[in-house]
Amino acid sequence: MIKNIDINNELEHISEKLEKTIKHQEREAIFATEANERFEKNWQCFTHYYPEIVAALSKLQLRDDFCIHVTQSGHGNIIPKNALALLYSQNPLEQSQEQVRRQIEHPVFSLTDYTGYPDSSSDKRLHTEYMVKLGQFMRKLRKYDEKKIAQLPCHFPSGIIFGVGLGYHIPELLNHTEFDYLFIIEPDIEQFYASLFCIDWFDVIKKIDDQGNCLFFNLGADKNTFIQDLENVVEDIGAFSAVRSFCYQHTPGREINELIANWAADYFRFQMGHGFFNDAITGFAHSIAHIESNQSFLTNKASLPASLLDIPVFIIGNGPSLDEAVEYLKNNQNKGIVVAAGSAIVSLERLGIQADFHVLVERPYANYKIVADSLPIEAYKRVNLLAVNMVHPKTTELYKWSGLALKGNEGGTDFINFLSLKNRSKTLPLIPYSNPLVSNTALSLFLNFGFKNVYLFGVDNGSLPTGKHHSDHSFYKKDKDDEKGISCAPVTEKTLPGNLSDSFVYTNDLYKVSHSQIEKLLEIFPAVDVFNIGNGAKIKGAISLAADILIDPENSLDKPPLLELIKTRYFENLNLDKLNDEDYEIQRFIDMCDHLLVISNEPYTTIKEAADLLKRQQRYVYSFKNSPLGHIYHMMKGSLLYYHCPLITLLYSYENETFTLEQFDELFLLWQNYIVDMRDYFEDNYKKPCDFLNDEQLKIMNQGS
Repeated sequence: MIKNIDINNELEHISEKLEKTIKHQEREAIFATEANERFEKNWQCFTHYYPEIVAALSKLQLRDDFCIHVTQSGHGNIIPKNALALLYSQNPLEQSQEQVRRQIEHPVFSLTDYTGYPDSSSDKRLHTEYMVKLGQFMRKLRKYDEKKIAQLPCHFPSGIIFGVGLGYHIPELLNHTEFDYLFIIEPDIEQFYASLFCIDWFDVIKKIDDQGNCLFFNLGADKNTFIQDLENVVEDIGAFSAVRSFCYQHTPGREINELIANWAADYFRFQMGHGFFNDAITGFAHSIAHIESNQSFLTNKASLPASLLDIPVFIIGNGPSLDEAVEYLKNNQNKGIVVAAGSAIVSLERLGIQADFHVLVERPYANYKIVADSLPIEAYKRVNLLAVNMVHPKTTELYKWSGLALKGNEGGTDFINFLSLKNRSKTLPLIPYSNPLVSNTALSLFLNFGFKNVYLFGVDNGSLPTGKHHSDHSFYKKDKDDEKGISCAPVTEKTLPGNLSDSFVYTNDLYKVSHSQIEKLLEIFPAVDVFNIGNGAKIKGAISLAADILIDPENSLDKPPLLELIKTRYFENLNLDKLNDEDYEIQRFIDMCDHLLVISNEPYTTIKEAADLLKRQQRYVYSFKNSPLGHIYHMMKGSLLYYHCPLITLLYSYENETFTLEQFDELFLLWQNYIVDMRDYFEDNYKKPCDFLNDEQLKIMNQGS
């Protein structure tokens, strides 16, 4: 009797198992049919909207064990690479819906503090005046202590989704919230490929396109390049696209966590370096002056003979590690090309080391005055200047010879290239990764020239733990109690790994950007040997060396003909000095301002309508980018970003819509007044070189430092 019961139970169990198998096979068959149809539609859609993604997927080599598993709910599931378990439960859609609900109710937002601008300033330039007003407004706003938004609203400026998985969360999220800009980040391109079988991307893309919004993919995202990739996109479309972002993590894993950590650590990069109106108009005026005085510009018309490109190049910054290499530089200054970066020219002159080239990048009159007053004129007449087209026009008068390179992302640069294309049928080169500091420019120039052995001295990108921030021979204050000397930018508690052993340097955001730009530059010149000398910050791609182990080059150089060859091979006069006012297209900037004001005067009654109005202004200004009128775009871009970013943040910070719009009205009026003042100022001053000195700079001038 017991045996019969056991047999019946076993038969019943087998029957249930068989029924489940049959049902699962039915689900797999249904899924296979739907998934293949979905894949074809998705593929066609991506071919139309994102052909570069289709090109990458066409070359994708899938794992041998790649498989989309069908769940009990009839949805796809996958075991990610290097994982042991399935990504989802047996109902991926329901699981994703629950995740979306939680993240909507408990959102993570990026947020920038705009209260740090000064309350007053002796700098009466237009931009500073309006940044003071912005800071005053934002501090007043903070005092209201109004309740902040606690849930993700139905419209939001930006979304950043970390992890595609199989995509089930994306339509669900977009059913709740419309984003002006949506960034989808996925390190595992294979998961994205699998998602083409699982969700209707063609509906997602059509929906975003119909709304007039933007969708960006970063597939195969790498922690080492992710921030730069995102920076490139944000630079192209405007920092307002990332200033107020809803941050959503869909999938777990080390790679995703590292990308999120990088985003959090480097978010500051998206909120700085916009440029601004006074900077832009000054650079434009200086560029005009250099054209009218027929300066030599970098054109790369020819290169040096290969036999000369192995000559050592000594790029010398003014960092504290310069002092470690003084004896080496004294003994070998005639065996390499000596390039002084910025203020290092004074240190070298005091040490008796003759620079062949001096590199400068700064446009303000104050910087010109510091340079002019730091050394006797005869010292500069022994040196050749390499600079960018933004430097003050008087700067070139100091030197034996001057050569200018075009600096990217500048109105003056776009204008010169427009004229060159119009009159010479070709544009001029832009040296890569030449910002933000003079050492970046110097290194970019000499790698552009083709030199194969470059030594970096005193390019430290920070201060030593001892507190030493510049060479002992520099004109900077040794400490805050020094009565004479120039104050240097303070470093923070941030650090960069040291170049030698386990050392480190204290750094700040500007130095960190400079450091990362050097590393990116070296990536595109992998065949060059760049030697990083001394106890500064370590540079990936450079060879770390202590100064006391350097070997002296064998041969002295006959420098005059070599330097002359560099000047004549890479630089030439453009002969564009016969211009009139109509050539500068000044009226177009006035027209731009007037049209922005027209948009400003259109009515809005909701947060969404106010945001759409801002978006119209943004897209109008950005329509001039990379056009024959690119210099007009650069006049407005920085100021627009500095005001639109806090305007957008204001719109999406508070629960009370009435309060939000009242405050928006006030800040928006400030922005309109700024546009009017820019329009009026530009018409009268577009050819006026910088003549501004603030109180601190006047004090330094009076000291004769």
